[in-house]
Amino acid sequence: MDVRQVALKALIKIIEKSNQADEILNFYSGKVIFPSELKNLVSGVVKHKLTLDFFIQNISTKKLKDLSYEVKNALRLAIYELEYLHTPDYAVINSYVELVKQYDKKSGAFVNGVLRNFIRKRSEINFPDAEKNPVYAFSIKYSHPEWMIARWIHNYGIEDTRKICKYNNLAPKLVIRVNTLKISKPKLMDFFIHNNVSFSDDRIVDECMIIHHHNSIKSIPGFEEGYWTVQSESSSLVSIILDPKENESILDLCAAPGGKTTHIAAIMNNKGKITAVDINPKRLEKVKDNCLRLGVKSVNTKAADATQYVSEEKYDKVLVDAPCSNTGVLIKRIDARWRKSPEDIQNLAKLQLEILNNAAKLVKNNGIIVYSTCSIEPEENNQVIEKFLESNKDFKPDKIAPYLSWTVQEDKGYFQILQSRQNIDGFFIARLRKI
Repeated sequence: MDVRQVALKALIKIIEKSNQADEILNFYSGKVIFPSELKNLVSGVVKHKLTLDFFIQNISTKKLKDLSYEVKNALRLAIYELEYLHTPDYAVINSYVELVKQYDKKSGAFVNGVLRNFIRKRSEINFPDAEKNPVYAFSIKYSHPEWMIARWIHNYGIEDTRKICKYNNLAPKLVIRVNTLKISKPKLMDFFIHNNVSFSDDRIVDECMIIHHHNSIKSIPGFEEGYWTVQSESSSLVSIILDPKENESILDLCAAPGGKTTHIAAIMNNKGKITAVDINPKRLEKVKDNCLRLGVKSVNTKAADATQYVSEEKYDKVLVDAPCSNTGVLIKRIDARWRKSPEDIQNLAKLQLEILNNAAKLVKNNGIIVYSTCSIEPEENNQVIEKFLESNKDFKPDKIAPYLSWTVQEDKGYFQILQSRQNIDGFFIARLRKI
C-alpha cells in the first residue's frame, strides 16, 4: 500500500480518534515496504500539528473544523512534506490531490488550490512575535501546548525552552546499549562493520552506540542474537548511578519493559538476584522476553502495585523508575504533548512519592535507592525528593557526580538532565542512601 495513503489512515486514528500513536504505527508498519518512511511522516505531522494547522488557517478559504478528516490530514501531510522534508512541489501536490479524490472527488480541487496557495504565499506567512508573547509564539512555531511552554519558560527561561522544543521536534536518533553479557563493545563494533551497519560511538555513556540509516529495529544485525538493546544514554545512566554489584539483591519497582532491569543484570554479570516488579502483567511479559533475548538469568518477575509491594526480604539497592509525564522524551513519545495536562503532573507527583515511600521500607540499612523519571518537571523530580527527605529522616542524598561524564557544579545527590543542555533525552536521577 502507498505510504502516504497508510500515513493518512494512521493520522486519522491518532489525531481524530485519539488512538495511541505507538500502537497505530506498529499496526500499520506491516502494510508498507519501508516502515521508517511511514514513521517519519506520521511522527512529523503529529509533532508539528499546531504549526501545520497555523499554516492551513492562513491559506485556506475554509475553517479547519469544516474539513473532513481525510482532507484535513492530507493537507497536514502535504504541508509537512513541503515545509520540513522539502519534497518537490509537483510530487506533493499530485500525490495528495489524487489521494483525497479516493475519498471525495470534489475535494481534489480544494486541496490543489490550498497547496498551490501555500507554495505561492509561504514567504508571506509570519509566525507570532516572540517578543510580544513568547508562550503563544513558541506554541505555534514549535507546536507544543501553551501550558507546557509557559512552565518551561518559568522554570528554565526563554533560550532553554526554545532549545527543548527544537530537540523534541527532531527525529530521534537510535541509541543502543551493548549487551556485555554476550559481547564486548569492540567485538560488536567489528560485527557491525562486517555486516555493513553504519554506527558511531557515544560521547555520554561508554556502553552506548548510535545506529544510522536503519529501517526497522529487528532487521538490524545482532538484535535477535541479543548483542544489543535499544536504550538511550539518559536511561542507561540510571543503572550506572544505581551501581549494582555482583551477588547483591536488587529490586526494580517499576520494571517494564525491562531496559534498566537487563542493564542491571549485565552490570552484575548475571551474578546476584534481581526482583522486577510491575503493576501490568502483560508488560512484565516484555521483561521476560527481553531477558530471554539478552541472556539474562538473574531476574524474577512479580506483578504488583509498586505503592503496596511488600517483601520480608530487604534489598541492597532499589530502583524506582517512576511513571511520569514523559516531558523529557517528547522526541520519542510523539503524541504525549497532546495527551498530557497540568493536572496529570500533580497526580503523578503524588503517585511517585507514594512509590518512593514504599521503596524506603524495602531497602537495607546503608542501602541505596535510585529514583528516576523521564520528566523535566520539578514537581515530579526534585520536589518529590525534597518531600521524601522531609518525612524520611533516615535517608540522605548520596553523591552522584562520580557516575556522570560531565562536571557538576554542586553535587546534591540528584541531577536534572535537560535536552537543551546535555543534548540527550531529559531525565531526572537521584541517589539516596539509608542511614
